[in-house]
Parts: sequence; C-alpha cells; structure tokens
Amino acid sequence: MIINRIGAEFEYDGTTYVIGAPIVGTPESEYEGLYGTITEIRDGEDKETENETPDIYCSFEVPALPCEVKKLEEIFSDLYDEPKTIDDIILDLVIMAPSMVETLDDLKECRQHPRIHILLEDWAVDGEQGNSSEVYTDFNDAKRILVQKLKEEQESGCIPQWADDEKFKEHSTDSLYECYIDGEYCESHYHIAIVSQQLCVSNRFVREMGWLYQASCQLEDFVSQVSDWDELDQLTDEQYNRMVQDPRFPERLQNKLGKNDSYWEAYWETVSEVAHEFVNEYLQEEA
Repeated sequence: MIINRIGAEFEYDGTTYVIGAPIVGTPESEYEGLYGTITEIRDGEDKETENETPDIYCSFEVPALPCEVKKLEEIFSDLYDEPKTIDDIILDLVIMAPSMVETLDDLKECRQHPRIHILLEDWAVDGEQGNSSEVYTDFNDAKRILVQKLKEEQESGCIPQWADDEKFKEHSTDSLYECYIDGEYCESHYHIAIVSQQLCVSNRFVREMGWLYQASCQLEDFVSQVSDWDELDQLTDEQYNRMVQDPRFPERLQNKLGKNDSYWEAYWETVSEVAHEFVNEYLQEEA
C-alpha cells in the first residue's frame, strides 16, 4: 500500500499520520529536532525497508540555527566515520519509522487562545541592573505578586532611597508602577508591570491539561471515598499523604473504566439522550 495524496490519513498504533502534515524528529532518529512534513507512507509489500513498522517518508527543513547545523553535521560525521557537511546530508525522502517522528498540530488550524499575564520587573539601582519575568494564567495572581514586590520596594528598596530627591518621578496604573530619577533613568529606575497576551495553545497541550485536571478530580474522589474507612487508622501520616497523591490511582481507575462495559453503555446512552435533546432544539428553531 502506497499513500501519497495530500491530506490522506494512515493510522498506526493509535497515531494518525497525515500526508503533508508537519512532524519533528524524535530522539530515536539522527534527525532529532528537525522539522519537516510527511510526503509518503508505505506499508506491506510496497515497503522499501525490512522494518516491521510502516515506512514514513519525510522531507526535512534545513536547520535555521547554526548550532543545529553543526550538531547534525557531527552526528552524520560520526555515523559515516568521515566528515559530513549539511550539503552531504539527505533531507528529502528520508524513510523513518513511526517512533522516529512526532506528529505536530497545524499552526494554521483553529486553536485555543487563552490570555496569560506576564509580570515584568526591571531595575537599575546603585550601579546594579536586573530584570525578571513570571507568567500567570490569572490576572489577580499576577496583580497580587506585583503588589507584594512593590510593597517590598516601598518599604526597604530603592523607592525610599530616592523619594526625597527633587528629580524623583513616579507613574502608575492598575497594572504598572514605575519610578526613576529624571535624567538618570538608565542608572536609577524601578519598573514593574503586567503585560497580558494571548497564548497559542496546541491541541496536545489542551489534552494534557485535561488529563491533569481529570486526574486531580479522580484523586479527590478517591479521598472522598476512603475518608471514613476504619482501616485508614492503620496507616501512618506519611503513608496516608503519599497514598492520596499517588498518580497510579487515576491510571488504574482509567484502566478499570476502560474494561467496564456497563460504564460505557451508560455513558453512550446518556450521550445519545442529550444529543437527541440538542437536535430537537435546533429542529424547533427551523420550525
């Protein structure tokens, strides 16, 4: 079987590979970290290799970073036991095993764009300069830290040191504070602000966050279930704390649910019931 039509899909071991889709080389390949696209997939009698897995043909991009070019040249020089330059390395029609590539989301596809809040701090005091940044998903979390840091500066930092200077200037908004000595900004200033930006979130990140949240909820359910069990008195505090945070519980629960036919029958029955409700609501709109 040969697949080379753009957009055609091939599923192997739970992963869907799409012709024309972006990929990156994994640590199992000499092309680790290189970006490229899938150009063709061959399986069965049409494979060119003797691998048990499908042959995935990839076209890789020339690395943009000089350090990555150097690393690639070193890898292939060691592999062939002779000096190799980037011009000697094949980047087109490279046959890869599924484990050697990781599929990537298309950046042009619709993604989640949550807003994040970056707390930026910058200062120059007594001949020393520095800056820091911290990222928060909640504005109020960032604002609380801004207030804490600002109070520290107001109480024992540069602000009381400069406050009596006639050239002292300060400016503030609900998400920014800045002070400096006029005419000496580069040498004497303190600036702290919250900058809000949209974050381009991949579908994989959303799934991983969903799994983490689900696992957290399942651990809470676990604690709720066993909280009044008499046998817990036999555990030490250290054992109990370790048990209620054991990541194996969500994994084991998911495995059990996956084999529970009654659970899935009830789930899909409920999905069907709610789906019918929604369809009927929209049909009534048309009427």
